[in-house]
Amino acid sequence: MVPSLLELAMKTLVFLGGIIFLAGLTLAQNSTSSPPPGALIDQYCVTCHNERIKTAGLMLDKMDPAHIAQDREAWEKVVRKLRAGMMPPQGMPRPNDATYEALTVALESELDRAAAAKPKLSTAGVHRLNRTEYANAIRELVGLDIDPAIYLPADDSSYGFDNVESGLQVSPALVEGYVSAAAKLSRLALGHETAPSRKIYYTREDYSQEDQIE
Repeated sequence: MVPSLLELAMKTLVFLGGIIFLAGLTLAQNSTSSPPPGALIDQYCVTCHNERIKTAGLMLDKMDPAHIAQDREAWEKVVRKLRAGMMPPQGMPRPNDATYEALTVALESELDRAAAAKPKLSTAGVHRLNRTEYANAIRELVGLDIDPAIYLPADDSSYGFDNVESGLQVSPALVEGYVSAAAKLSRLALGHETAPSRKIYYTREDYSQEDQIE
């Protein structure tokens, strides 16, 4: 007997409902199978990282993953070690892969929330221009293309860069260079008041020189 369309629809709904139920059951099992981060830390990490032994300077028995913002830098070190698979070390008990990943993700999520709630912002202090920036500023201000090496001493390098704040200190020699450069560049830009000047006047091309004005 050929099943009716209604019977086929009902069977399809029952089949899909069974799949959804099994998927939800699997997710529920996975979500409940992983212990909370604090319990995993106590079970696998506190043995070495405690107040008495202080391995790597970490005292995880004094740190609460539920209040991760209080020891953010220490927990960031923990997450880096977990992501590298370095902890627990070889020969020590460790959780299964799913639990290990769940612990790492939980700590990362808490760190992200802590960072969003209270971000650590660093601002660069006010510092002088380096020679290249100084030359660019002169070009923008007065239209002169200069070689800054002629006027200013070389910039100090910090970590291979000459535009890092820590390397852009002001020395007496640099101040003298700025004063001397300002005097020379201002003369180049403005000229001398007694120097002859030249101005070019342009006339219309259709002007005739044959007309006589009385």
